[in-house]
Amino acid sequence: MKGQADNLGGGVFKKRLNKNMHRSIIVAKGGKNWIYVFLFAKKDMANIAEDDLRRLRDLAEQYEQKSNDDIDKELKIKELVEICNAKETV
Repeated sequence: MKGQADNLGGGVFKKRLNKNMHRSIIVAKGGKNWIYVFLFAKKDMANIAEDDLRRLRDLAEQYEQKSNDDIDKELKIKELVEICNAKETV
């Protein structure tokens, strides 16, 4: 939201965190759900490999095809964990 994410294409984003010390890899589902799939320290890894990026794009496509009910089921069985905006309540 603050311009701290790079679009890697195919629904995959690299987001800067913690004053640019860490990175997260996110796959987006139709612009509604953002799925954080990987977190790493910038000092440990500069970028992700092309093979990994292809797999992440495949994962983003899989999430794009999921319905809201599918996402709700994954949340219910704790395959996904919801991170809420601090101003919202669950």
